[in-house]
Parts: sequence; C-alpha cells; structure tokens
Amino acid sequence: MMSEPTHFVHVYATVRVKMAVSAKDHHEAMLAADSALFAKGFGVRLIPSAEGALEAGYAEEVTGYLVDEAGDPEFLRSANYGPDYEPDWGLRGRDHGGGQASPA
Repeated sequence: MMSEPTHFVHVYATVRVKMAVSAKDHHEAMLAADSALFAKGFGVRLIPSAEGALEAGYAEEVTGYLVDEAGDPEFLRSANYGPDYEPDWGLRGRDHGGGQASPA
C-alpha cells in the first residue's frame, strides 16, 4: 500500500496523468512518478469513445511536469519542469515561489 503522498506530479505526455507519490523533493517526486507510471508499461488505459475513434494510446513522449506539494493549497511551492527534470521557470521567476529542483 502506498504511503501518504507528499507530492502530486502532473506528467505531461500526450495525455496528462496526475500521480500521487511520496518523495523528499520535486526531483525525487518526478522520478517516482515516472517509475510508477512507466515501469510496467503505460499505467493508464485510454478508451476511445468518440464515433470513428478506432484506438488511443500513449505517444511515448513526456513534454514536461508540474509538481505540487501536498499540504500547499495555495500552490506556492508548485513548479514546472521540462522533460529533462530541469526547472522551467517561464513567466514565474525563481524569486516568486516554486519548488527547488535537487542538484543532479
């Protein structure tokens, strides 16, 4: 059984999958989410329901991550990362909140 989640990781692949993981920091949280999601193949079933949709599947590409910390309802420690786990500060600069990536 999974312990209480400390991070919620939104994995931006062709589909977005929100994962609940326990980790000490954002970098570890992303690695844990990848492991849980991809270790035994893609962990989500895509079921096409539109008329004419024949199949749906994972495109084998992660374009980024959004990491939210549990217990942070205002999302002040949330941060975006690229597919390489490096911070993607975008419009929100380093001094305006956001989590800190672990040194590689």
